[in-house]
Amino acid sequence: MANIRNSAKALILKDGRLLLNRCKTGSGEEYFDLPGGGQHVYEAMEEAVIREVLEETGLIVEPVRFAALCEEIFTDPDMRRRYPEYCHRTLHIFLARVTSHAVGEKTETDFQQTGSLWVTPEEAESLPIVPLQLRGRIREILSAEGPVYLGTVRRDEVCM
Repeated sequence: MANIRNSAKALILKDGRLLLNRCKTGSGEEYFDLPGGGQHVYEAMEEAVIREVLEETGLIVEPVRFAALCEEIFTDPDMRRRYPEYCHRTLHIFLARVTSHAVGEKTETDFQQTGSLWVTPEEAESLPIVPLQLRGRIREILSAEGPVYLGTVRRDEVCM
């Protein structure tokens, strides 16, 4: 039986720009994702976001505040059979700031990640970003006084 995967993602702002991971699907389609990933057992969510961002980008960050929560459920039966650990995810999104200007070595890039880039929040809203709930809502999340609940999306496509 599959478990629900907790993921820690980061909205990293520096000089008015947001860091995104550039990714490609198996069929070659480009999409963008927030740095971050799965929480380990006995690891605090804040620790997970720090570790994941370092692994994927080489940057040392500090979570500033909890910014948003959303959930993804993939419904494709073949994907559920092949990747059960990725088919139901709760994403905890933190606003984070870079604490070290030195960029370290990327030790474990995200699945399908081809690089990273800095974009304005306005540019990010027009990109094919995942989770889907972020599309058109980046500036809302950044300006909110508290966390934003982005809801649940059921996805029928195969993303792996």
